[in-house]
Amino acid sequence: MQIFNISRINTDFGIFRVSGEWSAINPTIKDISLNSIEIMGTDGWVLLNKTCHSNAQLISNLLPQLLSHLLLKKVPCQRNDN
Repeated sequence: MQIFNISRINTDFGIFRVSGEWSAINPTIKDISLNSIEIMGTDGWVLLNKTCHSNAQLISNLLPQLLSHLLLKKVPCQRNDN
């Protein structure tokens, strides 16, 4: 498992700050483990309780976007000399 920290990700569900672990070798949604997740509120970052049912549903909806973000960051930039 590889540790990740996303300092800010804009989604359809809000703006989040997320940290956790994922399997960069075999990346799937079920292999993402969140250590903390915060949402941008009107007064700054608000820590979400991952065990609350409504937050668990939000996290479930957010996981595909987190996986896409992690996969994009994993791909090294290639230089185009044309």
